[in-house]
Amino acid sequence: MVSSQVVVRGGPDRRLSPRVRASVDTVMHSAGVATRSPCRIIDISAGGARLRLYEILAPETSIQLALPGGMVDARIVWADGREAGCRFERPVDQTMIDLVLAKQRGAE
Repeated sequence: MVSSQVVVRGGPDRRLSPRVRASVDTVMHSAGVATRSPCRIIDISAGGARLRLYEILAPETSIQLALPGGMVDARIVWADGREAGCRFERPVDQTMIDLVLAKQRGAE
């Protein structure tokens, strides 16, 4: 028999990496679809982002998100109307997050 413990993450500690508020317009591509769709990054971390979408996407939808510095493969993990959370297939580094925030500062 194997015994273990479960620790439920709550509040701000439930994420693996902290999110940084952002407000940056970008585009995304849904896998297998030749079109691009605009979206807005609401917040971002090394592991994912919260997006405001202009189309409804279901959880588990595979997307590519255009970030300053390159395209990032991601998967929608939750969706609530026009907002959705995505998890990056590979975590992004702090440089890419800094580029997103610099783009935001440039747009203000």
